[in-house]
Amino acid sequence: MAENKQTPLNDQEILVRVNAASKESVGWYDSRLSRERQRVINFYNSTLPRRRSEGSSSYISTDVYDSVESMKAQIVETFSANPDNLVSFPPLGQDDVESSRVATEYCNHVVWSENDGLGLIQDATHDGLTARAGIAKVFWEPSSNRIEETFSGISYQDVQGLTSQKEVADLEANADENSPDPTNPTFSGTLYREFDTSGVKLEPLPPEEFLIEPRARSIPKAGYCAHRTLKTKAELIEMGYDRDKVMALSYDDGKGLDMSPEVLAREGQVESQMTGDNALQPETEKVMLYESYVRLDLHDGKGVRLYKICHVNETLLAKDEVDRAPFKAFIPLPIPHMFFGNNFAQRVVPTQNARTVLTRGILDHTATTTNPRWGVVKGGLLNPREMLDNRQGGIVNMTRPDAVKALEQANLNPFVFQTLEMLKMNKEESTGISALSQGLNKDAISTQNSAALVDNLVQLSTQRQKIIARNFAKFLSEIYLEVYRLVLENQDKEKSKIVKVAGNFVPVTTKDWIERTTCKVALHLGYGERDRQAAKYAAAYKELASDPAIGPMFAPKNRYTMLMDGLKAAAFENYSAYLTPPDKVDPPQPDPLKVAETKAKSDTAQAAVVNAQANAQKVNDESVIDGLRHQLDQAKEQIKALQGQQAESRKDAETANKINVSQREVALAEKEAAKGNTNTYIAP
Repeated sequence: MAENKQTPLNDQEILVRVNAASKESVGWYDSRLSRERQRVINFYNSTLPRRRSEGSSSYISTDVYDSVESMKAQIVETFSANPDNLVSFPPLGQDDVESSRVATEYCNHVVWSENDGLGLIQDATHDGLTARAGIAKVFWEPSSNRIEETFSGISYQDVQGLTSQKEVADLEANADENSPDPTNPTFSGTLYREFDTSGVKLEPLPPEEFLIEPRARSIPKAGYCAHRTLKTKAELIEMGYDRDKVMALSYDDGKGLDMSPEVLAREGQVESQMTGDNALQPETEKVMLYESYVRLDLHDGKGVRLYKICHVNETLLAKDEVDRAPFKAFIPLPIPHMFFGNNFAQRVVPTQNARTVLTRGILDHTATTTNPRWGVVKGGLLNPREMLDNRQGGIVNMTRPDAVKALEQANLNPFVFQTLEMLKMNKEESTGISALSQGLNKDAISTQNSAALVDNLVQLSTQRQKIIARNFAKFLSEIYLEVYRLVLENQDKEKSKIVKVAGNFVPVTTKDWIERTTCKVALHLGYGERDRQAAKYAAAYKELASDPAIGPMFAPKNRYTMLMDGLKAAAFENYSAYLTPPDKVDPPQPDPLKVAETKAKSDTAQAAVVNAQANAQKVNDESVIDGLRHQLDQAKEQIKALQGQQAESRKDAETANKINVSQREVALAEKEAAKGNTNTYIAP
């Protein structure tokens, strides 16, 4: 059996389906939510309830205003007092600690420096408390800044150098007629530099501009959600839409958004009259732009996908497939299985009604008893007009003593004041905002209540506020994660941005960033919670530093990290200026006095060693001298002995010589005698 292939949807068919979804959402909003929001705004602005009759008290209790502003003050103060220590990305591993801190500081820079983070928190909180949901739109906005510059008298090589610069978009140059060297002329002209200013944008949406299908449970799972807003044709052209298509757009009934009941109630406080279109040119005429995010099967083989459909009336301006809608919602009082929760301010409207009626009764009764109605006997006054003159000390001329008598007034119901107190208690139970949690209960501080007991009572009285604050923390964490994703997906990986990290301004790039799905929000709600958190760091540091067994593990780098976290928890503004990182600290310099003392001791010891060495050398030298003397004496004795031996030998030699001579003389004499020589020689 052949498979039936469906024909892909054309633009007109897509618009039919999208308009049907938007009309269903608009109809439900304009019928239910819009009336509720209008009523809440009127009570918030103290225009309701109206007084019953002319002349009666016009007093209006401000319970709705007080409850909303008290809760809003708690939320805004909690999440904006110390933004540097508010949201953090937990490390995913040991090597991710520094990268997580850089990512945290970078996202803080985007939320609080590049965008109005405080305004976002205030608007989202206010809308959440008065309109069931506070909506923020988080998106990447491509943009550029075009600057015109002129140049003159530069060489051809310099012109080529300008054209090679990346930010130079258009350059026009002409040779100068009065160039000094005609063979090498100079050039003059204009150029345009384009700087990329694209970035993440955070935009709080007015409640009436956000649409979602009535039975949606959440934005990610919604089949349809949209942002409808009035735009001029010039704005649409700047957004990149086709000029001819935009200029052909006509006035539509979507302009009624400016005349919706909740807008009239919100802006009626400052506007004397609602203005019309007042378009001075066709380009400034406003039309209603729908930026719809709808799940459709376009029959193109992809199945059901999420598409971004931008249209005005029946004109389709853009169609793109996207992976998620750019909306984040703060629901203060969520209801299970529903997108919208309870209306915080609406819960206080009955209390404001009742307190207003009772207080007006007290004021009217007081006014009546102070200035009662009078009964006058006919003919009892000479001039009845004197009774109308109510000035103090005025004179009334009467013809008889009983001519004027005050009419009797019923007594005030004795349960009125008890009822007012009961309504006050009911409001505290309903909103979770009590005088104790605001520090306004003078009976909390007494001799019977210790500081710890009061602190515990304050903590217990802020439980409902903490629940709302935790819901806001969830909303804020989703915004930070979306900011991180948008930066990771759209920003140039090699482009650096100067961001303050740990108190120092450093260039940051996203080339090494990883996918993240979690972030942590610090929640400090109530009196003294931030101080207690800082005290925990101080106590832990003291305990670790004093334990000798932990000392080797508690290195300077660990100490520095704990001290920095403690200073951040204590909300110090310039905490990075108080401590220098261990790797940048110079080696400790010795104490000059101790150095001098050590040097003196060293010199003394060295002198003692030299003296001992000298004494030892002296003893050694004397021993050597004594040995030499002994050797000399032995040599002298040997010489004397040799001299004595030589003298004896000489004497023996002389004696032997004399004997020899005598023997020879005798032998010679005998020889001569034998020859007959009578002259015998006789030796003397």
